[in-house]
Order: sequence, then structure tokens, then C-alpha cells
Amino acid sequence: MKIKNYFLSIVLISLGYSGFSQTIFSENFNGANPFANWTLINADGRTPDANVAFVNAAWVTTADSSASDLAAVSTSWYSPAGAADDYMITPRIILGTGNYLQFDALAIDPSFPDGYQLRISTTTPTVAGLMANPALLTVPAENSTWNRRTVDLSAYNNDTIYLAWRNNSNDMYLLLVDNIIVFTPPTEDVVLKSLSMNNVYTNASNVTVSGVIENAGVNALTSVKVNWTADGGTTVNTDVLSINVASFASQSFTHSMTWTASNPGVNTDIKVWVSEPNNTVDANPANDTLVKTVFVNNGTSGNKKVLVEEFTTAPCQFCPDGAVVVENILAAVPEAVAVGIHAGFGTDAMTIPAHSSYAAAFASGAPTASIDRKLFDGESDVAISRASNGWLNAVNAQKVVPTPCNVSISGSISGSTANVDVNVNFVDYPVNPQNLRVTLFVVEDSVTGTGSGYNQVNYYNSIAGHPYYGKGNPIVGFVHKHVVRSVPTGTWGDATYFASNPTLNSIHSNSYSVSIDPNWKMKDISFVAFVNYYNPNGGLDEYEILNVEEVKLSSLVGAKENIASKVDFSVYPNPARDIANVTLNLKESANVEVAILDMTGKQVSFINFGSVNVGTQILELNTSDLSDGLYFVNLKIGDEMKSTKIAVMK
Repeated sequence: MKIKNYFLSIVLISLGYSGFSQTIFSENFNGANPFANWTLINADGRTPDANVAFVNAAWVTTADSSASDLAAVSTSWYSPAGAADDYMITPRIILGTGNYLQFDALAIDPSFPDGYQLRISTTTPTVAGLMANPALLTVPAENSTWNRRTVDLSAYNNDTIYLAWRNNSNDMYLLLVDNIIVFTPPTEDVVLKSLSMNNVYTNASNVTVSGVIENAGVNALTSVKVNWTADGGTTVNTDVLSINVASFASQSFTHSMTWTASNPGVNTDIKVWVSEPNNTVDANPANDTLVKTVFVNNGTSGNKKVLVEEFTTAPCQFCPDGAVVVENILAAVPEAVAVGIHAGFGTDAMTIPAHSSYAAAFASGAPTASIDRKLFDGESDVAISRASNGWLNAVNAQKVVPTPCNVSISGSISGSTANVDVNVNFVDYPVNPQNLRVTLFVVEDSVTGTGSGYNQVNYYNSIAGHPYYGKGNPIVGFVHKHVVRSVPTGTWGDATYFASNPTLNSIHSNSYSVSIDPNWKMKDISFVAFVNYYNPNGGLDEYEILNVEEVKLSSLVGAKENIASKVDFSVYPNPARDIANVTLNLKESANVEVAILDMTGKQVSFINFGSVNVGTQILELNTSDLSDGLYFVNLKIGDEMKSTKIAVMK
């Protein structure tokens, strides 16, 4: 039986078209009966695998992520396995002269990319009619992101034709086709396809204006003007490019004049447009202009950490491998913080409503993971595949991204109630301050339970060499790591945390009362707080996390009265002047590290005392170089974290 690398629902992105001189035929599959007058031929007669059983004909339609757009889809994943031979044939099309075909295509899974043929018949919409002519296009494996293809039909000028997409893949996955159009292109038409510019620049830096142009006209494009303005049109910078771009080909460009970034804390619109292709009038000026909104900051960064939200469930057979990948990331990347979101492939006994909301917004299957909730280039979902070290690569990329803020967590606990203080300090301007929120997770590590809601389905039970080889299927008593138990701020964060735009180098703080369920293990509870954007009216790229912090419940003031601890400690004198003493009463020897952080979360002192013996010990901290004020003293004793506040007063 065919096993895919991860479970995937269908998520599509519809691509818009530039204008055409004359449209002969078009289909975007969004009508009530999109296959009316089309001919669908299932020549293989095979049975789709249960995972793609919705493809119950040669071709069907499926909704995209917004459920407002449809595309045609075919499968080559059969049970038993075998080659597809499925045709989607257009109604009759009467060509004129100089006509072209354009369409978008996508193979859902890059590990199992479907290929296809584009065929043409000048007689009947049948297999025999289609095979009477050579294939117009043969694609062995389509891209895993939407790919627009253009085919010259001039060899069939003035003919009556039928076009067909033939999925002839063998044991792959899903092939999608959308936005089919037969048209007569204009003679001269230049398109500004994209701009290759960052979202954020540092004040006073030189910004290169660059992008990609496309020749959408019949004639070769030998010259074009590229223009830009950053001040609403008062100053227009024009460059004349001497190029040679064939019909429907693209070429990158770099403007000879740069923009000097200015006005930190403010968005600037860079308007770029192309004009006068081949020194004449552009036939379709509607596709000539793009505007890039860039943000300028001071280039200051906080201490960046990265949040990994792993989508996993007990019934997901590949999720044990996802758990292994996450633990490997935590071992390799100290800046990583990981949590488990129990949704994405069904639910289990640990699923809470917030998990389902996150999966609906970000994940198309499990195991997948969102890394700082960033929508990475080339991805249609925020939650990405672990294939080809996808998660680790994304974490390593994000850990070096500058962050405008630091996050710290403090607080106290009494009985089963924790008062958690989340503190945020902005050291630079955030891009969209109006959309900022703070989210707090309560996380329990090493969760176990009984029954199907906890027993982990395990594909790797028979895969020799895998860490879960021979562990059973399902794994009874599976240890579920880093489970998000509750979200005290609400699913998408505290919308009232920032009453106004953040003030630079000023502490913003809020306290949250958190009830600890008596069934949760207090020693395994931690709190994860992060600053995130939230704009439900925007795209998937408007949920990104700026920074994150995690602390153990055991580090909160009063935790030792609630948790059996290996250590008691105190700091004196408090206030301190030049020296502060940490008194430890260790119940077992342990390695001890002490970090002193200022109220912005910046580490100002660190000492590794190495292995400290059992009993009462006094460790000396030098505070002579510290300015007057309040500080956090964070102790790491073995695997326990402790925290308290001290004042320095000279």
C-alpha cells in the first residue's frame, strides 16, 4: 500500500491573469457545473486509495483554502498501485490566428509529483482523436507550487480543436489544474510580475529596487522603461533597460538608482511601474504597476528565540517521527522553544479548542510544524513538512532574524493558582504595532494516559533503525511532549496588552491568573509567552511571532511550597550594593548556573559555578558593575529553574 510522508488536505492558491487582447475560451472551475460540455475519460479504471477517495472520477473539483475558489484535480494514487490514464477534455474551441493557451498547474506533494501530457485533437474529444497528434506538452513532474504554463497554438491556426490534460503518472499523489484560457495576445505588453525587495530596512541603508518583468506580447521585448517613486510621485526615477526577452518569457532587473531608507517607525510605499515597451504604447497598462510597502527601523535586535508549534495527534501514524525531529531540534538549537498542538489529523484526548483553531488556520496535515508562524517562500501553508530537514532549516533561519522585542516571564504560585507576569520590552520599532498581541500558553511535558486518545498510532513499529521501531502499534503509554494545555490569553492572544503603540525601551507588563488542573503534573508545567501579530483580515503572513520565552512553573516565587524540590535558596542582602550572596540548600549535588537579567530581559551577568555539593552552600555574585535598579536572578540547578528579584542600590 502506498504510504505518503504526511497526511495532507487540499490547499490551493488561485493566481490572477493579466489582461488579454481577445479571449477565445476560459475556465476557472468556479461555476455551478464547471465540467458542463467537458469530456472526462477514466481510461485506467483503477480505484483511488482511501486517502484520496474524493477523486471519484477521472477529474473532479476541489475547494481551495478559502473555500471560494475551485480547481480541477486528478489522482494517480491507487489501491492497488498502478499508472493513471485520466483525461480532462475541453469543449470544442474554434481558433483564430496567433492564439496561445495558458493554465496553472500544481503537484500537491513534492515527494510524489504527478506528471501529465497536454494533448490536442482536431476531430473528436476521444482518446483516439487526441492520440492522432503529437503531445503539445509533456511534464514528467509538475512543481509543488503553482506554475503557469504557456503554449503556442499557432500551428493550429483557424482549426477547431479539443484540448486535453492527461494524468499519466504512476503511483504519485494529486495533480491540480486551474485558470485555463485560450487567447490572442497583444503585440506589445510588458508585465511587472514581482518586486524583489525586503519588508524591513534599516534607517539610512541603501535600498535596491529590483524585480521581474514578463513579456506578455507577441513581439520580442528589446527595451522598456522602469520607474519608481518613494514620495508619492514628487520624484520619479526612470531607467531605460536594453534587454532581449522572448514572448512570454521573464527577466529580472535591478534599477540603477537606489532609495535611502528614512523615517524609522514608518511605512513607506515604493511604487514601481514599467512603460513604453519597445518604445511604444503598452497595450495593457493595468498590469504595469506594483507597490511595495517597506518598513524602516533602527536595526536594533533583542535576544531572539524561535517557537516551534508541532501539529500532532495520537491517531497520526507518522507523528512519532515528528516527535523525534522536535527533540533533535531542541537538543541542537538552544534558541528553540517547542509546543505540541494536538490537531491537524483528527483530534485526541489532549486536543483543546485552540488547537483546532490553529490547525484550521495554519496546517493542512500532520505531522507538520509552524516555525514562528511564518509563511515561508514557496509554501502555501504556515505549518510546513519536516521532509528534507524542513523544520530544522526553518528554525535556523528564524533564530538569526532580528527581533524588535525581548520577552520575560515572572510571577508566583499559591496552591493551584499561578499569577504569571509577561513582560515585553521593545528595543526597536515593530512593523505593524496596531496588530500586536501577547499570547500565553500553559504547557505540560511528558503527558501519558490510557485509551485511544493517548495511545500513539505508530507506522515506524516495523521500520528497523527508527527510534520507535518495535515499540508497538499503537504505542501504549506513549509520552506526549510539550502539550499545550490552556491559553489564558485567548486563542489569538491578548488584544488589550498593548493599549497603544509600544514605547521603545519601556517595559510593558500584564499579569494573568492561571488555574493549574489537579490532573496536570506541576513539576512538568511551564509557561510559554510570545509576542505575535494577528490580522484575521489579512493573509497567512500576518500571524508571525516576534519573540518567545519559556519558564518552568518551578521557577515562580512560591513554587517550592507546591512542588517537591531538590533545592531551597535565597538571595541577600536585598537590596545589594557590590556583592549579593545566593544561599543554596541542596538535597543532591547539581551543576549550578546563575544569570542576572535586567528588567528588559537582557542578560547582564552569567556565572557557571559547576558542580555544587549537597548541603548549604553560599555563592557570591558581583553586583558592583550593575546600575541601580531591579534585576532578575535566574538559577539553573540541574534541570530545575529558579527565579527571584533583587534590587541594586549604591
